[in-house]
Amino acid sequence: MKILFTGGGSGGHFYPIIAVAEKLREIVDAEKLVDVKMYYMSNSPYNQLVLDEVGLQYVNVAAGKLRVYFSIQNFFDMFKTLTGIFIALWKMFLIYPDVVFSKGCYASFPALVAARILRIPVIIHESDSAPGRVTKWSAKFAKRIAVSYPDVASILDPSGTRVAWTGQPMRSTITKPTLN
Repeated sequence: MKILFTGGGSGGHFYPIIAVAEKLREIVDAEKLVDVKMYYMSNSPYNQLVLDEVGLQYVNVAAGKLRVYFSIQNFFDMFKTLTGIFIALWKMFLIYPDVVFSKGCYASFPALVAARILRIPVIIHESDSAPGRVTKWSAKFAKRIAVSYPDVASILDPSGTRVAWTGQPMRSTITKPTLN
């Protein structure tokens, strides 16, 4: 089984991905599942040491922001994103994961486009009370949507059939502090 995580840009996206990957690793170990590979596709590894600890292999893909204000960077980032989509499509084809887990944001856009083209199932998680543009777009084709706030469910899936209120994923080091 292959699972690809995508997101990034900030710790608010990165560390919930780590929390989900940790929990999956626990399940894999408890159930003695073999040959489970996990990948993290983004424009930056954010924290390579943490990726290595959890067993996520980093896959680099370019991504550019689309700012809502005027910036010359929007022009250049458009090409960065287009390049990222083609690279993501190629790299995702080589990996061909069974599922893609997205936290949204501009860094996940190329991976989500590639997953859509390759018809790979997508699961998204929205941590914020107001979903971003990438999350709103990917909610249209996501198989499942997890939210931290119940009010967001109606925004992302008006029918409510694909949404689960899961709360915010937290790393085990936060939920089970060590006592000295």
